[in-house]
Amino acid sequence: MGNNTEIKVSVLMLAYNQERYIDEAIRSVMLQETNFPFELVIGNDASTDATGSICEAWREKYPEQIVLFNRKENLGLQQNFTQTYAHCRGQYIAICEGDDFWTNKQKLQLQADFLDAHPDYSTCFHRVINYYEDRDMKSLSNGGQKEDTDILDLARSNYISNVSAMFRRNLFGELPEWFARVSTYDYAIHLLNAQYGKIHYMNRPMAVYRQHSNAIWSEAGMDKKLDIALVIRELLMDYFKTKRTDVYDCLRQAHAQICLSLIRYYLRSGQTEQVEHTEKRLLNYQPQWNMEDVKRMELPRPLSASQKAAACVRRMLKGGRATVSRFIPLPRI
Repeated sequence: MGNNTEIKVSVLMLAYNQERYIDEAIRSVMLQETNFPFELVIGNDASTDATGSICEAWREKYPEQIVLFNRKENLGLQQNFTQTYAHCRGQYIAICEGDDFWTNKQKLQLQADFLDAHPDYSTCFHRVINYYEDRDMKSLSNGGQKEDTDILDLARSNYISNVSAMFRRNLFGELPEWFARVSTYDYAIHLLNAQYGKIHYMNRPMAVYRQHSNAIWSEAGMDKKLDIALVIRELLMDYFKTKRTDVYDCLRQAHAQICLSLIRYYLRSGQTEQVEHTEKRLLNYQPQWNMEDVKRMELPRPLSASQKAAACVRRMLKGGRATVSRFIPLPRI
């Protein structure tokens, strides 16, 4: 591989107990066709299954391209990411988790070419196939996605699938101290990068994002997912409050809507104490509101007859697409 400056792209892969999937993930990376050198940096977080030995077999096959950390002690997702990220040497970083895989041999080349040609962009990403493995159903991500967006768009909602992202390394320097407190790293890392350039979307599916019962995000209930989203936004709001007030305000609006969704969830499940806690959490970032305002917004808005009919049609179409998707094979390299 030569010296470090020759490496154009570092592919970051985190793995934990993914013996069923890791071989396909690594294979999809190593089959990439590029006119530049790239490396695969794997952080295996002390898996208790065969994940480590599968990774080791690949490293022995490609010793100059694969950097493997077979950790002896489990670090947890964030520390595993932080330490693996620190060893990436490329100009750009792409992400492929150990249970996802890429479906286009030109993926790295296409994304690196775009970033080379557009220095005012920090990140590019593409469409992915969401594969709900337990139900054998598939869907396409990013319907209606704008081609070019910026940090304000991303602060309103997270539309970047990790397995699709490529971004410039070292835009913001060291990972901030609070980064270790987020439960999932993707949204935080993409927003940190978006401070330094626009975001480009490629409207072609080039990866499969696998959702299954053993995945950390899939195992979480709706209340847990909403709480994770709130924690990330609260940390990001503290970070951007003095740096970018416009980003802070967009995050604050998103935080309020997530709080209201979580409150409605707790109301339906009769968790009074959690309702009160989340109301206070909301008001902490919305000082212009009072408790009466919050109580009023908590109430679900009744749907009109036309809205109910439209929702029914959407459910039917979604169900039909899901059924058809079972007969469409997953693309593979």
